Amino acid sequence: MDRDGTLIIDKNYLSRVEEMEYYPDTLKALQVFQQLGYDLFVVTNQSGVGRGYFSLEAVYVIHKQLQNDLRENKLSPFKDFAICPHSPDDGCECRKPSGQMITDLMEKYHINPDQSFMVGDKLIDGEAGRNAGIQGVLVRHATSPDFPHYKTLMDFANSLKK
Repeated sequence: MDRDGTLIIDKNYLSRVEEMEYYPDTLKALQVFQQLGYDLFVVTNQSGVGRGYFSLEAVYVIHKQLQNDLRENKLSPFKDFAICPHSPDDGCECRKPSGQMITDLMEKYHINPDQSFMVGDKLIDGEAGRNAGIQGVLVRHATSPDFPHYKTLMDFANSLKK
């Protein structure tokens, strides 16, 4: 799943743990995903690194805090993180909407694409899922006739119970 705008409130180039803020439903939704047997991964564009706004180390510090917060709430940590640190002008192959980060994780962890989702708050998240051969799902802000949309992450998690 995507990080900024999906799991945590998008602060526009988040670089400090002190600024990190979860949506009210995030941890409960992650608990539902885990209870249903899903492994959780984060796939995130962090162009602030490529633009020189902050270091890759700052991204790692935020991800470490995410892991700690999950453990403190008796949840399993994210299985892995895939990060594109490039700016949009770099022309890399990993930046969403490319599916490269997702396919790399699927190969590394032998993930069944038929039982996987890419969940995000922007159209590029759904497109990244589709480009990796998995279902894209939009939550919160983005809508598109090409992808299922849910108002919250919890709404999507609850839909999987049915």
